[in-house]
Amino acid sequence: MPKERKGHRIEYDVHETPNPRGGETTYHARRVSRVMEEKAFIEHISEYTIISEGLYALVTKTLMDEIPEQLLDGRDVHIKGLGTFYLKVRMKQKYVTDPGAITARQLEVEGIGFTPDKEFNKRVRTAQVFFERRENSGSLPVKMTDIIVRMTDYCKKHHSFTERTLQSLFSLSRYKANQICNQLVEGEYAKFTRTKEGNTYHYHRVGVE
Repeated sequence: MPKERKGHRIEYDVHETPNPRGGETTYHARRVSRVMEEKAFIEHISEYTIISEGLYALVTKTLMDEIPEQLLDGRDVHIKGLGTFYLKVRMKQKYVTDPGAITARQLEVEGIGFTPDKEFNKRVRTAQVFFERRENSGSLPVKMTDIIVRMTDYCKKHHSFTERTLQSLFSLSRYKANQICNQLVEGEYAKFTRTKEGNTYHYHRVGVE
């Protein structure tokens, strides 16, 4: 009987590394992510702490309202023990050679960034873990028919999905998820439409509201 391993179990998968220059194919390992939906997270907190569902909702809404306001007013928000939220700003045009040509029109808000506090980050870096390779490797090709069926069902429940959703559900690299999303809105697999909300593309199944 195999000895039971102690610690946190982390699944990993193996993927082909994109190489636009060609040459020998290389591979890399990546963690298999699973999403804990908010409902399950609230139930978990309510079970192991004195925080009620109502209090959780109030605190979460307050943070969602107030943190963006402070960031847009030019302030980083530091929550002691947790980390710092900051505004990510980028230039619309890359590789500008004349610094005098950089004006306010060249800038745009990219989104919200977060840097964890040292001790908060240390909790996962020093934890006892063991890695286990996923049985069905992500290096194997994913059938487009399977993706279409699954994402159609996903859209019926959530209305839309992002590339990050596809990465999580099928354990794909960001590069591969982007390729598949392009195929879903173009060519023979064009059964989805794409809209941009902020800096993120959302994909909707044609015929599903």
